[in-house]
Amino acid sequence: MGMAAQSIASVDHYADAREELDVVFRKLTEAGASHHVTLAEILDEGLSRVGALAFQGHLDALFEREEQEVKDWARPAGSTVRVRERLLENEYGRMTVRRHGLTLPGENEARFPMDEQLSLPKEIYALSLRRRVSEAAVEASFERSVERVDGDTSGHVPKRQSEEEVVRAAADFETFYETRTPPANDTLSTKGLQVSSVDCKGVTMRPEALREATRKDAEAAAEDEAVRGDPMAPRKARRRDKRMAVVTAVWEQEPHVRTAKDVLERLHRDPKGRKRKPRSKKAPKPQNKRVAASVIKNVAEGVAEMFDEVQRRNPDGKRRNLVLIDGDDNQKACVVAEAEKRGMHITIVLDLIHVIHYLWMIAVLLRGGVHKEAEKWINHILVQLLTRHPLDVIATIRQTATNRHLSVADRTAVDAAIDYLNKNSLYIHYAHFLKDGLPIATGVIEGACRYLVQDRMGITGARWGLDGAEAVLKLRAIRTSGDWDEYWRFHLKREHVRNYPKARAA
Repeated sequence: MGMAAQSIASVDHYADAREELDVVFRKLTEAGASHHVTLAEILDEGLSRVGALAFQGHLDALFEREEQEVKDWARPAGSTVRVRERLLENEYGRMTVRRHGLTLPGENEARFPMDEQLSLPKEIYALSLRRRVSEAAVEASFERSVERVDGDTSGHVPKRQSEEEVVRAAADFETFYETRTPPANDTLSTKGLQVSSVDCKGVTMRPEALREATRKDAEAAAEDEAVRGDPMAPRKARRRDKRMAVVTAVWEQEPHVRTAKDVLERLHRDPKGRKRKPRSKKAPKPQNKRVAASVIKNVAEGVAEMFDEVQRRNPDGKRRNLVLIDGDDNQKACVVAEAEKRGMHITIVLDLIHVIHYLWMIAVLLRGGVHKEAEKWINHILVQLLTRHPLDVIATIRQTATNRHLSVADRTAVDAAIDYLNKNSLYIHYAHFLKDGLPIATGVIEGACRYLVQDRMGITGARWGLDGAEAVLKLRAIRTSGDWDEYWRFHLKREHVRNYPKARAA
């Protein structure tokens, strides 16, 4: 007597997963009151196998269901349908996806309806594994990222493929922020400030990723490999292997009126040995901060995108637009040019710490290199700078230099520092800024340069390619800005559109 064909509905594709789950329960029972770590290891290992079997079983069930649907597909004359397999690497290991491919007349590539239904990527690695790789790569080296993914999952993505997945993960950075609704900020008062800031940080690059001028300089330096001088002597920081990353930040902040005394107290060391006294509890914190960094864009492009974000948040200009800079001429010129191009009224504030650097150079020369005397003069002149018009203070400094009868070399150096203050006098009107409650330091952007760029890009031995560096910076910016989950949902939708631009109804 022949055996009746087993119906599709009677096939239990999850039988192996259920059997494996029973094995897990049995092992737990046998383990009894074992060490709690041992019990967790039994569960981790067993449930990973259960997940792999259940996932594969589900794929097999989908294939068999599709087998029943194929006969109802509309197939023009000359079209063919073939069963084809592909691999999918995910957190549970490597899966086999069997599905039917429809090839229409005149087309070279088959269409796979199941691929579109599952939104499978073109490459082998699942998008869920891409997320894990990306989350690991923004925190540690790619070698450590591979180890982390291997340790946390049953999937495996080699180093080179991990770098490629991270580049793919960052593909929607610009579109996400261009189309995203600006964060609502109902907590700000009517006097709230719209603040932005820009700075740069060097990233060590591979030779082919350097800008053209830097690459030529590096090649010229490499031609002369002779040992010169003391090999153990301190070396100047090399810049011919670095490419500057443009870092920007945009946020909102309440004004905070201070006095010169308040500022000076923050600058002084406290008895506990901190570099500065802790921030006052009354000081407002930045709100809705968004940071960005790029090694591909130049300063002008980075500043333009920063202004785009400012205008998205403050389209009617009701909030005062404030830009904090550190005095770099190129950055300042780009900020001024971009504001003029857009017809925006902005207030530019030069970082006080950078100004103190120039005051210190002047003080050392005026006081004959005696640092204690220089510190006294700094405290005196800072009070004036924080309470008077900057041009009056500059005139005082110039007169003091004249009265000191400095040498030609010292006077030249003092005049250079004074000229720096003079050309930036519009941006160091601190008495006016403090009265209006404006921030006068670039701590936000300097912090971003450190934790966004240096903490990851500057790890020992790291030398970056252009695409990899750009992708990691973008993903770190997304995470730092608190947009990771929202961005990833957006990225999955965009990936589906890229991989399946048209609904392909068979």
